[in-house]
Amino acid sequence: MAEVVSKETPEVVEFNQLKARTTSEALTDLANEFGIVYVTALTRQGCSGCETQKPLFKTLAEKLTRENADKVRFRSFHVNYHDGDKRESWNAKRIFGHAAYPTYTIHVRSHVGPLEIYRAVYPPMEELEKEIRESFELAEFYKTEAQAALGTQI
Repeated sequence: MAEVVSKETPEVVEFNQLKARTTSEALTDLANEFGIVYVTALTRQGCSGCETQKPLFKTLAEKLTRENADKVRFRSFHVNYHDGDKRESWNAKRIFGHAAYPTYTIHVRSHVGPLEIYRAVYPPMEELEKEIRESFELAEFYKTEAQAALGTQI
C-alpha cells in the first residue's frame, strides 16, 4: 500500500511510491473497501491547472468528507516533474491511463475488483461533486452484490 504523506483531506500520496506497481495492484490498493466512493486527483509538479484546481478540490473534499465521512475517500497523487525528467509522469500514465493533468477519477470496489465510474481532465468542481454524489448509490449496490457473491457480511 502506498504511504500517505498527509492525513489531511484529501490525503496526499507521492506517486513515486506506486511506480513499480501494475495498474491492477495500484487500483486494488486505491479502492480497497466496499461501499466507499474513492475520488482521486492526479496532479503534476509545474502544472498550472493543477495549482488552480488544488484549493477547489481541497474545499470539495473537506465538504463531502464532513457530510459523508463513512462513504467517501479523497486522495491526491502528486507526480514529480523537474528538470525535464518525464519518467514519473510516463509511469503515472502507464498505471492510470490518463492523458493530461489534472485528471480526476471516481472508483468503487466490487467483488471483481475496482470499477471506474468517472474520469475527467480539469472538470468544474460542481460536475465532480454531482458525479461523487451519484456514485454513493453505486458503491452501496456493489457492496450488496459483493456480500451476495461472497456469501458474507462486509
